[in-house]
Amino acid sequence: MIVTLFIPPTMDFRLATFWGFVGGVAGLALLVGGTFGVQAILIFKKQRDEVRKLYEPIKELATIKSGDTIKGKDINVSLMFQQLNSNPTREAERHNILDNVTFAHCNLHGPCLITFEGEWEISDCGFFGIGKIKANIPLQQATEGLGKFVHCRFRFCNFHNMSFYLTENNMAEFSKIRKP
Repeated sequence: MIVTLFIPPTMDFRLATFWGFVGGVAGLALLVGGTFGVQAILIFKKQRDEVRKLYEPIKELATIKSGDTIKGKDINVSLMFQQLNSNPTREAERHNILDNVTFAHCNLHGPCLITFEGEWEISDCGFFGIGKIKANIPLQQATEGLGKFVHCRFRFCNFHNMSFYLTENNMAEFSKIRKP
């Protein structure tokens, strides 16, 4: 649009109108194109930041190690074991096993099939949408997709949408904990 200021006043009226119109259209096109380009760049940046924000808690789950205490987290247990399995520092035979970890005031979400081994403790926990307790499948057949909590403690946690694989020894103890 600034270019139209440089049209000489001696130019024919029709020619000056034409070039003024061309300059106005070009200026408007640059304005719209520049705005669209900036917004497109900002949208990609915003999407990248949102993905990082969503992935960060999941990425944090891969760093859980023996002896850790996890407090006040919402945890998708399936994703937690998936992240643990993707951690290259864990040995291959330790996949789907989480040992000696304390969960306090956490919400553990499924869908997931889990089992407890060793000395485990569940105190003051809630169970919501829990699936059938499975004890009739041999453990060798149930290992695919089974998350194992070995020597883990759960205090003031809530279990949502999960199924439990329990041995006969653990079945009676778990039945005392779980409210009917």
